[in-house]
Amino acid sequence: METQFIMYREEDFEECIRIYIDAFTTPPLNYDFVTKEKAWRYIRDITRTPGFLGFTYWMDGKMAAMCLGTLDSYFGGSMFEVAEFAVDPIHQRSGIGSTVMNLLETKLAGYNVEAISLHTSRNLPAYGFYLKNGYEELTENVTLAKLLVDDDTPDSESTPE
Repeated sequence: METQFIMYREEDFEECIRIYIDAFTTPPLNYDFVTKEKAWRYIRDITRTPGFLGFTYWMDGKMAAMCLGTLDSYFGGSMFEVAEFAVDPIHQRSGIGSTVMNLLETKLAGYNVEAISLHTSRNLPAYGFYLKNGYEELTENVTLAKLLVDDDTPDSESTPE
């Protein structure tokens, strides 16, 4: 089996959308709100973010996983912030996710990146995955949010451009 871990290319865009949709609309997540249009906009926005850096993992010519994020400067160093990490469901729980994280860490260390950070929820399988792969919960940090639309408001597809 031939594998490749490469930097994201524009031609990878549609495959990233496929991986994202497949990973989030099948077990264990089964999200029913993920549509192709929303996935397209989400991946497009990530790839257009200043400092964007992405990697894809290929097996026998087919994308099996992706990791998209930003390279950010802080206090004289640099950190990679994972915006999205997804593994094709047919490869989940096979070790590919851990393989990709190890390859990512090696590649970023070669760029003198000092840390990787990410956000996930404690109640998702990803939380245990990241802990298993050596990531630590930063208890001194907190994520704050404010809901601007209540759950009874119809979904609006308009966004400021």
